[in-house]
Amino acid sequence: MRFESIKRDCTARIGKMEINGKEIETPGILWYSSDRIEAPSSASIFLSQKEKDAISHSGTFFYPISGEQRISIPPSFVYPYSLPSELHEEAAAWNEEHAGAIQVVSSKALDKISADANMYVLSNARELFSNPRNFVKAITDVRKAIGYQKALYAPGLGEPSHLAILSYLTVDVFDSISLIEKARKRVFLFSYGAYHADELYEMPCSCPACMKGGKSFSDVLEHNYYAAFSELKTIRNAIRNGVFRNLVELRASSQPEIASMLRIFDSTYYKFQEERYPIASKKIISSPLSLKRPDVERFRRRVIGRYIKPPSAKILLLLPCSAKKPYSFSKSHSIFRRAINSCKNPGVVHEVVVTSPLGIVPIELELTYPAAHYDISVTGEWSLDEQEMVKKQLESYLQKNEYDIIINHLPDDISGFLNVGEMTCEGHPTSNSSIEKLSTILRKEAGKYDMVSKSSRIMENIKSILSYQFGNAEIFPEECRIKGKYPNFKIFHKGKQLGMMVESRGMFSLTIEGGKMLAKSNSYFVHIEDFVPHGSVFAVGVVDADKKIRCGDEVVAIHDDEVRAVGVAEMNGEEMVESVRGEAIKVRHYKK
Repeated sequence: MRFESIKRDCTARIGKMEINGKEIETPGILWYSSDRIEAPSSASIFLSQKEKDAISHSGTFFYPISGEQRISIPPSFVYPYSLPSELHEEAAAWNEEHAGAIQVVSSKALDKISADANMYVLSNARELFSNPRNFVKAITDVRKAIGYQKALYAPGLGEPSHLAILSYLTVDVFDSISLIEKARKRVFLFSYGAYHADELYEMPCSCPACMKGGKSFSDVLEHNYYAAFSELKTIRNAIRNGVFRNLVELRASSQPEIASMLRIFDSTYYKFQEERYPIASKKIISSPLSLKRPDVERFRRRVIGRYIKPPSAKILLLLPCSAKKPYSFSKSHSIFRRAINSCKNPGVVHEVVVTSPLGIVPIELELTYPAAHYDISVTGEWSLDEQEMVKKQLESYLQKNEYDIIINHLPDDISGFLNVGEMTCEGHPTSNSSIEKLSTILRKEAGKYDMVSKSSRIMENIKSILSYQFGNAEIFPEECRIKGKYPNFKIFHKGKQLGMMVESRGMFSLTIEGGKMLAKSNSYFVHIEDFVPHGSVFAVGVVDADKKIRCGDEVVAIHDDEVRAVGVAEMNGEEMVESVRGEAIKVRHYKK
């Protein structure tokens, strides 16, 4: 039995689990099968004593089954979660002793988790699930203890409406027990909740069972099976398309207990999530639950903690966001740009966009995920949480980045709570009077400074992007030259290309020469065995890796201080070291 992650998004992943030579895709369901209840014909993995190549039970603590067993959940001793930790420790020691490929584990006895198992069964899963805070803590603690390369099974859980949040919390395997139990009570399960048969005057489903119109146990069970299959496919499609968090927020919007779990996970376990979130992904469909999603929070933290504004920027110009992304490609920002250019010294002006859920976005980062990858409903009304977030973000930003003057060209719905700088907006930001007032103050203030050339400001902007991407604005030498038009900039030094801007990510990709300069900073490195990778670096060949690396980061592969390749990380740094299989780096350039 073995497990391998093959596709990641957010904290979730699609995995491949091999059982007795048969490969199973996760997230997946263990389908209960017995003489009385048959698993669905399309089931691929079973929880059964009778099915061939199934995961079976091998008895209990009191009555272990003797004799040769197939892959099985071993006899286990499990106390209720509410009992003292000493009892859990005692039971866990026995469970560890009898563990094989599968081990039953308790979040109250993490030191008794064996490193040799391939799948771990969370004890008290159902009891924990009824308490969102305890459940999120238990899952997170167990996942930290077992690592990210092992499968985690939450027995007794598997309702379709719960599968998305369970997958997001890093659970890989569920079972069909709850589908059967709810069918016995004539409860139809859907991705958005559960309804008793008597509540359904019309069937909102077109599965074969519902098309027959029956509401017997077998009819309801067949529907529940179809609903679970459908949700699993929806989850895996969302992971493959990089939009899984959007799906989780959609499911949470109709289920308070799921929303509670997501809020707790976001507010308490940011680091755990951020380490697993890719550095760039697909479009964010923003909702109130998006305000603390880890990739959004990471952007805000990097703007405050890593990003350094262009030194020539003396005038801070606060602007509203636009529906079209990137901002500068929109009609409204084209109008703002004409007003800025009219001052004859635009290099001293720094455009910073105020928006939710990101807070503030320096214009150099407008292509950087997620600044160009979010949609939000615009109503002109800002929640108190949004207002507080923006105020704190701007305050922290200004503590680190100083300007001589701040111009506030924000509409009333924002400037009403963000009372900072000299106001230039009268009604709508693009109205004639607003643009005229903005142009007048820019001409007055920009003329006080020495002229900043376009080429020097572009180089400063690039260094600002590098400070965000790598935490170091001085990776490349001062003498670099920039070629190409925005956004397709290429960086050269002494005739050799170091890197180029990738519009889809808003960050720089590196050549071997650029990789050598990144290696000098001792960051985003991956130490590999003695080989020259031509296509990919697999985890088995990784010796060490920078813990700052996230999936999607630009990294440099090194052996004995020699740069062997540059490429894009397919795992985070910790997982590269932990894993023994899977692609660690997708190589772009290699040493020749």
